[in-house]
This record gives sequence, structure tokens and C-alpha cells, in this order.
Amino acid sequence: MSIYLAYVCIVQLITIVFFKEYHLLVLLFLMIPFSILLINKKWIHITYCLVSVLVTSLVCLYQNQVINAPKPKPAHLIQGEIHTTPIIDGNKISFTFKLKEQKVMVVAYANKQSDLSIFQRRTIDDFCRLKGEASQPVANTNPYLFNYQEYLMNQDIQWIQTIEPKSLNDCVQGKMSFIQKLISGRQHVTRYVESKFNENIEGVINALLFGDRTKMSPHVESQYQIVGIVHLLAISGSHISLLSLVTYFILIRFGITKESSLIVTILTIISYGFLAGASASVIRAVIIGVIVCIIRLLKIKLDLMTPLILSCILMLTVNPSYIYDIGFQFSFVTSFIILLTTKRILSYQSWYAKALFTSSTTQLSSLPILLVNFHEFSPYSIFINLIYIPFITFIILPLCILCFIVSCILPGLSWILEGLLTFLIECSNIFLDLCMQLPFVKLVFIHPSKTIVLLYFIIIFAIFYFMEEKNDQIKFKISLYGFFILICSHYFFPNVNPVGKIVFIDVGQGDCTLIKLPYNKGNYIIDTGGVVQFNQEKWMKRKKVFSTGTDILLPILKGEGVSNIDKLIFTHGDYDHIGGAYEVLQLFPVENLVIGDKLNFGKVEQERIDLAIKKGTNIQKVSEGFSWKVEDFNFQVLSPIKGYVGEENHGSIVMKAKIGDIVWMFTGDVDESGEKNIISKYENVRSDVLKVGHHGSDTSTSDAFVRAVAPKFAIISVGANNRYGHPKKEVIDRLEKEHIIILRTDRDGAIFYEFKKGQGTFSTFKAYRKSRDKNPKEK
Repeated sequence: MSIYLAYVCIVQLITIVFFKEYHLLVLLFLMIPFSILLINKKWIHITYCLVSVLVTSLVCLYQNQVINAPKPKPAHLIQGEIHTTPIIDGNKISFTFKLKEQKVMVVAYANKQSDLSIFQRRTIDDFCRLKGEASQPVANTNPYLFNYQEYLMNQDIQWIQTIEPKSLNDCVQGKMSFIQKLISGRQHVTRYVESKFNENIEGVINALLFGDRTKMSPHVESQYQIVGIVHLLAISGSHISLLSLVTYFILIRFGITKESSLIVTILTIISYGFLAGASASVIRAVIIGVIVCIIRLLKIKLDLMTPLILSCILMLTVNPSYIYDIGFQFSFVTSFIILLTTKRILSYQSWYAKALFTSSTTQLSSLPILLVNFHEFSPYSIFINLIYIPFITFIILPLCILCFIVSCILPGLSWILEGLLTFLIECSNIFLDLCMQLPFVKLVFIHPSKTIVLLYFIIIFAIFYFMEEKNDQIKFKISLYGFFILICSHYFFPNVNPVGKIVFIDVGQGDCTLIKLPYNKGNYIIDTGGVVQFNQEKWMKRKKVFSTGTDILLPILKGEGVSNIDKLIFTHGDYDHIGGAYEVLQLFPVENLVIGDKLNFGKVEQERIDLAIKKGTNIQKVSEGFSWKVEDFNFQVLSPIKGYVGEENHGSIVMKAKIGDIVWMFTGDVDESGEKNIISKYENVRSDVLKVGHHGSDTSTSDAFVRAVAPKFAIISVGANNRYGHPKKEVIDRLEKEHIIILRTDRDGAIFYEFKKGQGTFSTFKAYRKSRDKNPKEK
């Protein structure tokens, strides 16, 4: 049975990718299983596969042409019902709102604490009349970042409605269905956990019992991700298996018949699936649990692989977009590998050997998914999993269950278990902190091409296939050598890559430039951007605050294969230039921090300098005349003067560099008087590319400076619709008057310059995205 289903599933996966990407290459892959079946005259298999192609194609066609068709902009006043559990984070509430003709994402921000009581009264199925403005989710303007627009599109959401918080008063409670009551129940129990337990353990209890990680500490969650154990925080098959067994045997003990016990068990795990958030991994576990119960109920004999493949087919038939869900990918790949290697796992005598083999195979099988999405891998993950799997499964999870139950039944005694759980979690966090100090705790890999990903999957499949064939041990060893060569080549590729790159990263109203020299000869960052966080009352603060360092710069660095920063350059101390540096210095190895040779440093700049010293980063103070050279690449500092005292912008580091056979002028926020000083001191400031000063403000980029530099290209790093009106019209006019090509991050997104010896080209991320959307074949 599983063989039939396997072919159907393979054909289904290929068909979904074909409809999404329109790759002709995928059609060729689709011919492979059909050719095998035709040669072997497997007519029943062919029939199943053809039906799979037809059904999947119709579902994908419906999704593309109907569900994902452009929806009209919602009016200022909308009415409908709350479709998903409202999420409250600080002063923000968000939920999916179902109108008559479409769904929208509703967002509101509390202006005063009394608004929170309005937020807390709202629940799923409330019928509301809401006032607010609709806007489309902003498309990514940088590579390698989480694609929120695509995330919403996969949920059939094309508009975000930002509403007035008081309009949530205009709601009436609807009549909930049983499923809606379960979903609403999740909202109540997670809030109950937040109110009853301290902040050290509330996030862990909600994550392990109810699939809600929103209250987890971002710092701790990122550590779980880096060392490769974040999957332990997700509800998986082990939770459903435990619940099924406990429910079934309790019912049997009470004298309920096996048939009735199995039916109740099915209803229980389905109910828990909704209570646990119904994520892709939870749905997979629930479907498999239901199938296993039905098999026992009907007394049918099926192999273990059948429920897994059948659950995959069912999920993709209902929603083909699941294929792009990371949780779906991890869940099915690891489960498939565990089932595929079950005999080998059971052949080991000791528990440790079984655990080591299981951990190794699951980490190996999920590696391509990990590298595509996170661009990093911890070599210690296999061994840390050996510690944390039993620790979470047999100690933390049972304690979380006990804490929750005791707090409901005997609240006076729950403090004992809460204290023990808090102690164990704090010990775990200390251990993770120690792990983060290990050498090579994370290996950064450049974003893999589709060819590299395909090679990973082929070689990993070969490893598992030949491992099970006793007569093919030579091929097994060749596969292992092939994998070792591939992963080493991938990791060390930046060291042999002859292409250099300069990236003007879109950080909004700020500056951030990445310079990658060929052959990994140097990685430099000029400024990091930064969004000013105004002082907020405690109730307004969110769990995860946006940072250009964490949310933009670090993912780009990893995607570009940058594993260390040779020079982090602060042009000056304004927050929009160095705000994101805090997270970069915390989470990334920085060899040198380059700052202007000033007598006084502002509070923000001094904090980052102190952090750099604490992290062992060398501090370099530079002024006019300072320079360095790497092979044919020259860098010369033109400003500020040594021992500078005065206004921040005037004291910006201005740097002239020869990179990629052209000359660049990086200006920070230097003002017009600073530009005059540079012109008067240096005979030749001519450059091919000018990074326009101060985001195109009229205090910089004077006529005299533009004529002296005489650039062919001008790069303006500026935020879209910023409140300063940058870039100023007079600055644009000056540049256009000299026939200079202008590139802007607010219009073009991230701006790239890729170069080899003797040649280089500019490109922009928005242009790439448009060409990809119009012609997916060239994606």
C-alpha cells in the first residue's frame, strides 16, 4: 500500500511545485516516476498517479486563479467576524478578520492602558464593525528575510487593516461552533498560564503544551535555533502519541470497550490538535494518530509508512501551500527518515546508540531545509540533542503538565513544582549560554542554489539507501565521501569565490553597507542602520522588538556566507547609523570596530564601544590620512580630523575606496562644510560612485562637491515616505543636472554591485523580484 501512496505523493509534490514555479524542469522530473512505472508495466500505480496529477492540478489551479486572485481594497468601515484567536503583544493586537468576500489581517495599537481591556475582551467569532485604513503588506526589499507578504498570501490574506483601538468596542459575541470553542479555549488557557506562572517558565509551558511560542524569550529561542534543538519546543508526534496512549488506557481501565475507547481517543486528539494551534506539524501528528486509531478500529494491517504518506497527501490536497511551510518540511522529512531507518535503529542494543543514530539521521536529513532557511548549522547539534531530547521529553514536559494540572486543582501547592521547573529551566539556559561560547558553535553557509539543494537531497538519499543495502557498502562509503565533499565545498565556497559584492542594504531611514571582497579577503560593514525606540511604559513593550541588526542585517550576512566581520565601521554616532550594531556585536564575531578619532562619544556610540571591548573586538580610531590595502583594493579615510570635537554629522568618517576597478566615495552624514574641507584638502576626489550624504538631505551633496566627485552613479540610502522629506528635490535636481544615475533604497530596495576583475554590474532587489514574479522560470 505504501508503495502506491509513495508514487502518488511524489507526483503530487512535483505537480504543486510545477504550478507554483512553472519550471519546465519539474515536468521532466514528473516523467521519471511515470517512466519507471511504464517500463515495469505498473498500470494500477500509473492510474493512481494520473488521478493524483489531475486532483492536485485542479486544487492548485483553484488556489492560483480563485483564492490568490487580487482582492478589492477594504473600505474604511468593515464588518465581519474575528476568524482567528487575537494575539496581544504589548500594546498591539492582531487577528484575521473574515469579511463577506475576503479575509484581512487586522492590527490595532493601544494608546493607553485602558485600551488593553478592550483587546482582552475580544475572542474568535465576535462580530465587529471596525474603522481603519487598509494597506497591502509590504514586499521584501532585501534578500534572505522572512517573507511576511507571502506568509499572508498563503493564508488567503492580501490586505492589512490598521484600525482604531476603540472600534473593537463595537462587537457582539457570536455563537461559536465546537471547533471555535476549542480554538477560543486555547486563547484562555495560554492567558491563564501567563497569569499564573512567572516569566521564566510561562513561555516554555505554553510552547510545550499549547504550541504557543510567542511568550518565549527571543534570546533563548534563538539559542535553541542555533544549536539545532528548536524543534523540541514544537508539539509533535510524541505529544499526540502520549495523549493517545494515556486516553486509551485510562478508558480501558474504566471498563470502556476497545472500540468506544478508540473513538473517544480519536475525538480527543482532534480536539487537542485545535487546542495546540493546528500548525502543520500538529496537523500531521493528529492525522497520523487518527489513521492509526482507525486502522486498529477496523483491524486492518498496514505498514508504519502508510499513515505518514497518507497524511502528507491529505494535507497537500486540502492546502498545497503547506509545501512551503518550514514546519511541514521538517516534520515530514524527519518522520520519513525515522520510519525508513527503524530496523537499523532497533538493531542497536544500547539506548545511547539508538539515540545517537536517530539524532544523526534526523539532523542529516533536515540539513538542506536548515541551510536554505537559516544558512547556519551547529556541529554540536547531534550531541546537544542527545542531552535535550530526554531532558525535555522525560523531565520538562511532564513537569509542565503537572504544573498546569496542579495549578488548576491545588493552586496552593503549585509553587513547589513551579520552583523546581524554574530552577531546571534556568540551569538549561545557563548550559545553553555555555554552549554558545564553544568554538565553531555555528557554521555559516552561503545561500545554496537550487542545484546545490538538489545535490544535497540526492546524496543524502543515496546515503540512506545504500546504508540499508548490505551488499552496497562501497557505494555507501562513496555517498558519505560525496556528502563530505559537498558540505565542505559549500562551506568554504566564499574562500574560492572570485566574485566580490557591495550591498547597500535597505534599513529604512538609515545607512548600512556591506562590502565583500573576492576570495573572502575581507568583509566590511559601514554602519548598521537603526530604528529609534522611544521610551515606553512597561505595558506597551512587546516581547520581540524590531531591530535592523537582528531582523535585517544578520540574516543578510548569513545568506551572503559571511561568517566573520573584519571591520565594522561607525561613520558617526547617530542611532539611524549604529542602532543595529548592538545585536551584531552580540551575535557575530567582529575583529575590528572602526570609529572616528573623536574626543567625545555619545551615549549610544559609547555603549556599543564598551560592548565591543567586552567581546574582545579591537577598537581602531581613524582620522584623515588613515588607509589600508588588501591586494588591489585600497581604502583611504578623508575625514574627520584627528581629535575631532563638534557636531556629529560634520565629524562623519568619509572614505574613498577603490573596489572592483572603480572608485567609491562613502560619505556617512557629512554636511556641506565637511564636504568643502575635503575638496580643499585633496586634489583628486573623483569617484565613479557616490554614496549620497545624509540620506539626500539639503545639508549635504553641494554643487561644488558633486562637481568635484563627478560620479556616474549616486546611491541614496533612505526610508520610504520618511518624515524628513528625504531625499530633497534640490539634491535630486543637482544630481540629474550632472546626468548621474540615481539608485535609491526606498524605490529599488537593496542595491547590489557584483564584480570580478575588470567588470562589474549594478542590480537591485526590487528589479530582481519583479522579473522573478513576471517570469518564474528565471527565478
